[in-house]
Amino acid sequence: MPDTPMLQVEGLNVLYGNYQVLWDVALEVRQGEVATVLGPNGSGKSTVLKAIMGLVPIQSGKVIFEGDDLTHLPTHEMVSRGISMVLERRRLFTNMTVRENILLGAYHKSVTSRAASQLAWVESLFPILAERRDQIAGKMSGGEQQMVAIARSLMSHPRLLLMDEPYLGLSPKIVDEVVKIIRKVNSEGIAVLFNEQNVKLSFGVSNHGYLLEGGRMVLSGTGDEMMNSDVVRRVYLGV
Repeated sequence: MPDTPMLQVEGLNVLYGNYQVLWDVALEVRQGEVATVLGPNGSGKSTVLKAIMGLVPIQSGKVIFEGDDLTHLPTHEMVSRGISMVLERRRLFTNMTVRENILLGAYHKSVTSRAASQLAWVESLFPILAERRDQIAGKMSGGEQQMVAIARSLMSHPRLLLMDEPYLGLSPKIVDEVVKIIRKVNSEGIAVLFNEQNVKLSFGVSNHGYLLEGGRMVLSGTGDEMMNSDVVRRVYLGV
């Protein structure tokens, strides 16, 4: 992998009103890798992804992507720069069809002209979505809805995909399917950064991981290093 990270987050501080939720957060994602931010409920891990994507204001710090400082760009400009995000709990339009939901990912002017080819590519990744294109999204299983949400985010042909708690509320069997989807997306050359609160689900699929506690990064390492870390055991098991 290249020496220069694709994504660099430096000294990130975020406040909600007068309440600070992130303190000097730093992380990197390299081209072609899967990285995870692990953290308990309320640790700020969703805020990290939202700040990168421009969904919450950054008090100070930098978000650098492929050498460009994107810190204060609006979200739609992040999409045009090659970053997309799968929101927590899918956020589908449940009364619309699968295809209608997916095509919403091609709204940006940088993608609209090639929406048809993008759709063909996305449906080649997830053939079941081509078969179910006319089905109402709200009548699908949780795992299938997650697949639709991921497909929608891929319509902008991102080079980096952010995923906010992709396993949330899913059964163990469906979680296994989502893990396979993450690996499949990554095999297409798309870097993935997601957050999670389950140690095995976080680091078992990741090249690199970060541990967030109380809004502060307290540890980073390879997936294997994080899986076997005493610090991770302390935060999660009280050992």
